[in-house]
Amino acid sequence: ELLGIDSDNGSEFINYLNWEWCSENNIALTRSEPGKKNDNMYVEERNGHVVRKYLGWHRFDADRGIIPLMNDYYEVLDRYLNHFQAVRRTLSKERIGSKYKRTFEKKAKTPYERLMEHGAVSHDVKEKIRKEHESLNPLLLKEKLDTLREKIFKYQRRCDHRKNDKK
Repeated sequence: ELLGIDSDNGSEFINYLNWEWCSENNIALTRSEPGKKNDNMYVEERNGHVVRKYLGWHRFDADRGIIPLMNDYYEVLDRYLNHFQAVRRTLSKERIGSKYKRTFEKKAKTPYERLMEHGAVSHDVKEKIRKEHESLNPLLLKEKLDTLREKIFKYQRRCDHRKNDKK
């Protein structure tokens, strides 16, 4: 369940339509402080790790037809990353001179594994997630991601060609 949106100060997030939708759906809408680049460091870290890693640094300014493709892509990517991509968490970070020494967990775990181990998550929720996990195939998810990624870039190229033809 979505409880809140923590965004930067861009007008794509901070606008009347978004504020109204969040109010109607009981979703907290917060923003980072102007001029404080580290206010949203977790979002920016995730952007670099997920968004830019999988779709690159391209600017997708095609018409609205690209949005459903990107939504499909991120839905599949979400399942792929949360169920099959293990990550080691940083346990500590110590500065030694100009460098940092990081200590990581011994065993990397997927977000799915962490959720299943968490005591505050109800049995019903765990059972629902476990069934979803059993229905997923990482190879098929990866193939679908590759297909959707290619469709997104083809769509963007078509839009770019149309814009260039009009000039």
